[in-house]
Amino acid sequence: MRQPLAWRQLRVLLGGWKRGTLGDNHDHLLNSGNGAITYSRGEHSRRDTEDQLRLLISSVTDYAILTLDVRGYIASWNLGAERIKGYLAEEILGQHFSRFYPPEDVAWGKPEWELESAIRLGRFEDEGWRIRKDGTRFWANVVITALFDETGELRGFGKVTRDFTQRKHAEETREMERLREALHARDEFLSVASHELKTPLTPLQLKLSAMRRTAESNPEALVADGRLARELAAASGQVRKLADLIDDLLDVSRINVGRLPLEPARMDLSALVRDVTTRYEAQAAAAGCRLELDVPTSLEGMWDRRRMDQAVTNLVTNAIKYGAGKPIRLSLSADDTTVVLTVQDEGIGIAPTQQHRIFERFVRAVSERNYGGMGLGLFITHQIVEAHGGSIQVESQLGRGSTFTLRIPMKRLPTTGGPGMSTRA
Repeated sequence: MRQPLAWRQLRVLLGGWKRGTLGDNHDHLLNSGNGAITYSRGEHSRRDTEDQLRLLISSVTDYAILTLDVRGYIASWNLGAERIKGYLAEEILGQHFSRFYPPEDVAWGKPEWELESAIRLGRFEDEGWRIRKDGTRFWANVVITALFDETGELRGFGKVTRDFTQRKHAEETREMERLREALHARDEFLSVASHELKTPLTPLQLKLSAMRRTAESNPEALVADGRLARELAAASGQVRKLADLIDDLLDVSRINVGRLPLEPARMDLSALVRDVTTRYEAQAAAAGCRLELDVPTSLEGMWDRRRMDQAVTNLVTNAIKYGAGKPIRLSLSADDTTVVLTVQDEGIGIAPTQQHRIFERFVRAVSERNYGGMGLGLFITHQIVEAHGGSIQVESQLGRGSTFTLRIPMKRLPTTGGPGMSTRA
């Protein structure tokens, strides 16, 4: 007696029955795509196993398991399909499976395309919105398997659907929370950035206004005792600070699009560290800090000088800001493969819960009201170091200061025959 189409499809879906070839003393196997189900030999056991498999498929409620004929019309239906999609078997059998798809997907032929893909690839998987009987939508994970018999003839399709609506809603909730956090961070950043950009502008404006009034009322006073030079130097300092802030913002923009260009060239890192220290001696002294330097006479390699200057400057100014009134120690050393720069302060320190976050964009480990800043210096430094193939770490205790350790690979210098030139690894 010929079996019903749906059950023949299910047998193909499960891999089909095959007689054992190891002799009468061995069990028979039900082969599937990725393994085999073993069942006892004998016709009676075979019928029992068929009944068990039929009951398994029909009883599962967490999965909609159904078969389609070669044209996509529904040939079998289980309890899971009834629970997930809302149709009774007598309502849906013989209907085309495209009725589960939103109108916009039906319009462009998605159901037929999925069957064609399953035939071509053997299996098709998708996630997307599907339609229940009551018209509501649910987020479905769908696997369609093309069912071929042992002769290679297409017998239909097996279709397994899972309802992932709760997972989808959870993902959307997390995404909304992430967007809210991003918007909050943006608004906070804009507030801080506007404050930081105004900080150098306000004294600069006051300075220029005072100079204009003096020039109008008593121009000779501007040139007396070098006053004009001092006033211009102070104004230049404010302009430089403003330019640095804008450069930081531009660097963040470049980093966001994956463009932080490096221009490595032969340079002396020891000389650079000394230059940065000299440049900030006055600012450190004003904060009550003494800069202590321990660097070799020369340490040459191939790095981007401007970016390395930026990284060292950020670490030094960070130490001055948070280590006011205490000494700051800079040390530089190297072996055959790695350069190590440490910047140590004895300032306020960083809480353990904040140490993993301080290299993130716009993150400040302390109150912006007390210390200011846009939370970009350490983020940019981290990006510069990584762009050189290196790493940066922090060790810190509250009230006892912080030590930043920067490690970058030594870059081999190009060989040159000029006097005083050497190749270093």
